[in-house]
Amino acid sequence: MRKSPEERRADVHGAARSIALESGLSAVTQRAVAERAGVAPGLVTHYADRMELLVAEVFRDIVQEELESVRSAVEAVEGDDVERVIALLHGLIRDYRRDVALVWLDGWSLSRRNEELAATLVDQARAWEDFVAAVFERGDASGAFRAPDPLALARFVIGATDGLSAQATVWAGHEEETVRYVTRTVAGLLGIPTSALARTAY
Repeated sequence: MRKSPEERRADVHGAARSIALESGLSAVTQRAVAERAGVAPGLVTHYADRMELLVAEVFRDIVQEELESVRSAVEAVEGDDVERVIALLHGLIRDYRRDVALVWLDGWSLSRRNEELAATLVDQARAWEDFVAAVFERGDASGAFRAPDPLALARFVIGATDGLSAQATVWAGHEEETVRYVTRTVAGLLGIPTSALARTAY
């Protein structure tokens, strides 16, 4: 049965997404997407308009899904704000987010030559900063810990965990020890006592 244009468009987008998660955005080429979707190379740009736009859309969908996954995990915590911070850190470091980390790495690199991707990347990076800063701002307001500059701290934490994730795309080791060290470091910056950390499963 002949597929509709909407179905073909979904096939192309799905193929590009799976390639990005497996091998990074740089592997999302017209030929690779066509082969994965089972269509002629010329049909990829017919259904995706332009490859630059397809890459930007795939990047947006992947990183938005990652953000919503971490947000859901943090909001599901029924304990206090300290436990939400721990959940946040686990979400940022779990398995070093290897597949999505590679998508981010390629995103930063490819955005120099892809205006759509550059604009999308900035929007998504800001969304991450706003979310993490809100977690810290909430804890500061409740008196659970100190976070006088939530946005600056959010940028520090995201930068540190992104660096670990970037490294892990090639090499990673001592995952459990690294999670514990990062958690203790952030807890120290927030003024969270060790006794409070002992209540959490980190």
